[in-house]
Amino acid sequence: MAPEHHDDIEQLPITWPFRAAGAVMVFATFWFCMGWAILGLDNGHKLAAHMTVFWVAIYLTIALVVFGAVLNFYRERKRRSLLDQQ
Repeated sequence: MAPEHHDDIEQLPITWPFRAAGAVMVFATFWFCMGWAILGLDNGHKLAAHMTVFWVAIYLTIALVVFGAVLNFYRERKRRSLLDQQ
């Protein structure tokens, strides 16, 4: 059930960094599989910057998860300090 007041919505955790991290992780998995399984190394084709793109996507995923956790941590801290003042 959706919150009735706008203030209740603002108090919910932010989820977009985690959804973006999931999308980047899906891309990283797709890129990794495309480089090894679909194109294969046996037939002479190579995917440009195969492992470089994969690792950059993995690091970006980790960065987005950490960013989302820190963002929600400080958001929750701010919310609790405002509740304590009331």
